[in-house]
Amino acid sequence: LGTPTFEWDPRSIWLFHAKRIFFDQSIFSIADNYAAFSHNEYPSLAPAFASSLAVLVGHWNEVFPKLSFTLMFLPPLILTYSFLKDTQYLIFLSIVFFTIGKFLFNGWADGLVAIYFGLSAFLMYLLFIIDTNFFKNRLLFYLLAFCFFISLTLIKNEGIALLFILFATTFIIKLYKGQLGKDISKLVFLSISFLPVIFWKFFCYSKGIGDHYINTNILLNLLPRLDDLNNYKLISYFLFLNEKFLIALIFFLVSFWVKSNKELFSFVSTVITMYIFVLFFIYLSTPYDFYWQLDSTAARLIKSLSFVMAFFGLYNLKNYKISY
Repeated sequence: LGTPTFEWDPRSIWLFHAKRIFFDQSIFSIADNYAAFSHNEYPSLAPAFASSLAVLVGHWNEVFPKLSFTLMFLPPLILTYSFLKDTQYLIFLSIVFFTIGKFLFNGWADGLVAIYFGLSAFLMYLLFIIDTNFFKNRLLFYLLAFCFFISLTLIKNEGIALLFILFATTFIIKLYKGQLGKDISKLVFLSISFLPVIFWKFFCYSKGIGDHYINTNILLNLLPRLDDLNNYKLISYFLFLNEKFLIALIFFLVSFWVKSNKELFSFVSTVITMYIFVLFFIYLSTPYDFYWQLDSTAARLIKSLSFVMAFFGLYNLKNYKISY
């Protein structure tokens, strides 16, 4: 936290956007698409918060605005304390440090995506999947979910896909159980959380600011790579041979072997599987060099899955008691 940011994404995207917001005093300053290399179409929640911190202090420098990214971890960490107490919460913090690591304080947004995704999935599970009505009958939890969902979509573009996966998974499970009718109105209400990022994307596109990944060349990039088995092997190598992913996966599987919870396991497994398919699609259709894209992003994107598996593995053991 006490050193200037030098890595590309924090320096040239997130803190650069924050710096522009600070000096131009508007999140809409990206309308001129200045420095297009900085992905001006990216959501600006984290940069806006960093800029607000600089406004509070009264000036900008290249060090302390990075603190804002660390402060954004506090809401999910505080919320989790309501469900995991004492030793379990300490284990949860250990999971956070293990899976997120230096992304807690280095100015990257990927750690925030992982944490907010994990807690968004947890709130979706409490509100729609779990059998008890304790959470379903309390407006506070819907408001919390609404805030977390909005935040997830406004941190990074990946958050949009992740939230869509949560809604799709919940829709499929409720449809399979024949319970969709009684919950559809609540799902529609929570789906309003997509509106802020939709408005942001519409503003960007109205100013001619497009997405480097979502463009007319997706099929041209995708089709030549689909029939090459080596592409799938390479993606699998970068995603699934990540040591933190493997440890989280083992912990997740052992947790549900020790204490079976088919409902929770099905929900988390479906979410994980859908996200893996999305990642394969994104990498196979990338407009950039295939190997470079994997090498530069896979270890960061897989953090979301690693944290979700480790978190739900721990939550599954919440009330588990060892029999002697």
